Amino acid sequence: MNFRRFLFIVSTFLVICLTIGGSSLLFMAKVPSTAEPYTGLLGSIVQPLKAQNETFNVLVLGGDYVGANTDTLLVANINSNTGKTNIISIPRDTKVTVKGSAVPKINSAYSAGGADLAVNTVSNLLNIKIKYYVFINTEGFREIIDILGGVDFEILANMDYDDPTQNLHIHLKKGMQHLNGSKAEQYMRFRQPAVYNEEIQKYYDGSDLKRIEAQQRFIKAVISQKANIKYISKADELVIATFKYLKTNITTDESIKILKNAGNIKANEVTFFRVPGTSSEEGLSYYLIDKRQTQEIIKNNFQSK
Repeated sequence: MNFRRFLFIVSTFLVICLTIGGSSLLFMAKVPSTAEPYTGLLGSIVQPLKAQNETFNVLVLGGDYVGANTDTLLVANINSNTGKTNIISIPRDTKVTVKGSAVPKINSAYSAGGADLAVNTVSNLLNIKIKYYVFINTEGFREIIDILGGVDFEILANMDYDDPTQNLHIHLKKGMQHLNGSKAEQYMRFRQPAVYNEEIQKYYDGSDLKRIEAQQRFIKAVISQKANIKYISKADELVIATFKYLKTNITTDESIKILKNAGNIKANEVTFFRVPGTSSEEGLSYYLIDKRQTQEIIKNNFQSK
């Protein structure tokens, strides 16, 4: 099993960061003008914040900077007025035509033509307008989880897997526990065990689809626990860590405005989807999307202004 480029959690964690950082910035922006002014990074950005009323799509890509394949892609639709956020995951083996790539899979788009090709490929696949993109790596995920003090999370079955060639070692015990950055990364990278048993088969079958389900459960837990005003003191660290590990077309001013508006997001206002489809063996393993069902989801949940 090759996990080298699989970094779903890193990509999706941008949405969590926006939620957490946004909550803090929104709070600060509402403080009366007579209050003590903020200093440092936050002091330089809070005052110019202006409310936005916009719905936009962000393509979030997870991968490493060496291979540049994105084994995970998702699109987040954020309504800055209501706080409603929809996230749709695209399986890495989704079959598409990628210009400049011999492999007709969507995870090759970024390596074949960079962000522009990835955005165009996903836009054409889903028939939507994508305003922003973000490419982020795994170091940022671990650091952010640690900055936030870890996450309380229930592991549903013992998870054991070792791959010395990638220096990947996953050993997590069943039950409720506190995950730091390293342990959280283990959970998010797990796809199948070294040895199957009846319990682990309930949750993992080696497919990307099961892994997406598990990761989305973790993301919900993080948003629920960490989108809290008590993390206002961590805002500086979160902003610095997030942008240290990503590549994006979001400007500094735009990112701050997004952070502010993301303060409206609540855990129960985040809805997850997966592109509908079926797996098919055609020499290579492909995921074939159901275009009709996909467009129904897009029409109702991913329109932008």
